[in-house]
Amino acid sequence: MALSKRFLQVRALLIAVLMAALIGGIAYFTARENFTFFIGQYILLFGLFYVLWLNRQEWKFIHFLILAIILRLILLFAAPELSNDFYRFLWDGELLLNGINPFQYTPNDALHQYISVNGVPKEIYSDHYLRILYHGMGELSQEHYSCYPVLNQFFFVIAAFISDNIMVNTIVLKVFVVLADIGVIFMGRKIAKHFGLSPHVIWLYALNPFILIEFTGNLHFEGVMIFFFLVALYAVLKNQWGIGAVFLGLAIQIKLIPLMFIPFFFKKLKWRRAIGFAALTGFTVLAVGGILLNELYFSNMMESINEYFVRFQFNSGLYNFLVNFALEDMGDSRFYVVGSILSSLAGIGVLVLALLKSYRSDLDVVVGILFALLIYYGLATTVHPWYVSFLLILSVFTNYKFPLVWSLLVMLSYSAYGAEGVVQKPILLTAEYVLLYSIAFFEIRRNWKSNAVGIQLKTFFTDQK
Repeated sequence: MALSKRFLQVRALLIAVLMAALIGGIAYFTARENFTFFIGQYILLFGLFYVLWLNRQEWKFIHFLILAIILRLILLFAAPELSNDFYRFLWDGELLLNGINPFQYTPNDALHQYISVNGVPKEIYSDHYLRILYHGMGELSQEHYSCYPVLNQFFFVIAAFISDNIMVNTIVLKVFVVLADIGVIFMGRKIAKHFGLSPHVIWLYALNPFILIEFTGNLHFEGVMIFFFLVALYAVLKNQWGIGAVFLGLAIQIKLIPLMFIPFFFKKLKWRRAIGFAALTGFTVLAVGGILLNELYFSNMMESINEYFVRFQFNSGLYNFLVNFALEDMGDSRFYVVGSILSSLAGIGVLVLALLKSYRSDLDVVVGILFALLIYYGLATTVHPWYVSFLLILSVFTNYKFPLVWSLLVMLSYSAYGAEGVVQKPILLTAEYVLLYSIAFFEIRRNWKSNAVGIQLKTFFTDQK
């Protein structure tokens, strides 16, 4: 018995060490263009993570937490290799620090604006640090206004205030992401307890290599958004709808995507509280947004968001099939037409789901939002890997595990990056979505209940005590 226990401890430690080595290998020694090397390491890392999860009974919560923090600290000092978005984060922060609103100019338009360096007016392009950030962000970002909401901008300006060193400022931003991840672990634990689940379910998210690489590694602020959203979700589940509304508003001011989740809380709250919840969420969004946004600047931000989600294409499912195969004869107009139609259908589909999804228990709120995201990203023109994180965190509280599979498959999209530029691989793209939808369909059939649909107007308008 003692030998068996010692063996299990040694095996667990070995898995942890191998995970740390692979995380370091991906972060410090793997170029984005070397997809074969990257995906080989990632698959092995994912396999180790899943073995760890299958043997979770051998670990205490504190042991998992220590490992989660160590793996993030390993990534803390690595330059984001798989994404160049951090250059735009730092650019926006520098503009704010110099008194220029990041929603006022595109980077291309801002080049000849003046900043003050040691009290001397100087063109932006004459500043060496800003010039590095400008070239680092790439042509796509250079041509568009910032699409990052106001609360997100404050994280950027804090980093910009610290120094004029890219590595230092990147580490500052990563610290925010790591702290948010730790917050997600503890909020996820609370929500799991609310649903009567083992607190270990949160490790399907927090120790998932996908989350480690995309958040602490590649520096995406979805993790901060998810923290605010989980606080909002937990507050609503505990009938503290005012706190929930404020934190949902803060989540929206990191990324706009939680805005579409508001209707999914209505059946839980009933009509009076639902009105108050929606109003307070809206007030929070407008109050924070009003710090930097006026009508023109808001229009600029939304123009950029619309460009990203209608004109551009990356790792899309249905959109890719339609524009590249089914509607190829339409010419270049098909990109905008198909993108606009699918965007409208996604919005309609999410609203219909919110109306028809029945509310029988608190878990139905989570399931409703999970499938709203599946509809939205299933019809989107652009599905960057880190977008899957929101589905993943919601899925850990449910019986649905297709987002966990997607967190493995979505990394196939990085095959598009090569020396010749961004060229998607149709075979890998098809494999990703065929496998994803097959598993999702199987799980939906397995978990479907006859009472899963219902408008429930009578109960919605029932007076609350």
